[in-house]
Amino acid sequence: MRYRRLAGLGEVSVLGLGCARLGSMTAGRTRRESLSLIAAAANAGITLFDTADIYAQGESERLLGEALRSIDARIVTKAGQRFPLAKRLLLPLRSAAKLFLAHSSQARGAAVAARAKPLPRNYTPEYLRRSLLGSLARLRREQTDIFLLHSPSAADLTNGEALDCLSALKEEGLARCVGVSCDDQATLASIAADERVEAIQAPFGPNRQGLLVDLKRAAERGAIVMAREILGQDLQARQPTAEAALSFCLAEPAIAVALVGTTDPRHLDEAIRVVGSS
Repeated sequence: MRYRRLAGLGEVSVLGLGCARLGSMTAGRTRRESLSLIAAAANAGITLFDTADIYAQGESERLLGEALRSIDARIVTKAGQRFPLAKRLLLPLRSAAKLFLAHSSQARGAAVAARAKPLPRNYTPEYLRRSLLGSLARLRREQTDIFLLHSPSAADLTNGEALDCLSALKEEGLARCVGVSCDDQATLASIAADERVEAIQAPFGPNRQGLLVDLKRAAERGAIVMAREILGQDLQARQPTAEAALSFCLAEPAIAVALVGTTDPRHLDEAIRVVGSS
């Protein structure tokens, strides 16, 4: 495994495990298998794990909290997206729903389609603080290493309230570093030079280089830049292999960490081999 020294975090692996589907009802993995995957990643030298309060309705954070409770690892979590009331009311039935989905491909397809729909957003200081405290409880930590706003638009950041809230949460000791998980050029451009934003996560890879100019601007001032969705979704371009995409990201000096999201041990092993051979 390769490592980089990042401001405020120390030595961190250049490969991070994306945990969006850990514990998901549609992922097809048991709790034991998910815990085993996290342990395998940590044993291979991965020290950064990326999650969010909405991933698997909080189950992703719970799994990380259990698996990493005695391991020196860095955790990134995010907040700002929220489930509609109807989904929140169904949370007590989660176990039964997961069992049902395991035996119904049609229901799984419907669940995947529903998950792809945009969720409501809330970036008020009250909501962000409450969300972070909930995440810390699930992660079994008093402080998270990186706390990010989850996919805000440029308009969401215009009045500065959300970014000022991040600084306040850091000052309170609830996060070591704070920043933004971006989806688009406008949002990234609005924060690239903002010193309050210490960490940035954004889609980047061979088919997704449009944000690179602003990512470099952020990295040059010392922000931690994490690449996600490295395979990209450009139907007009040739789809890169996972090996090529990961190698491409790690060769770009602006990228501190490349995230690989998987629940498959084989894919995790492939990513680890790429880092080891590069």
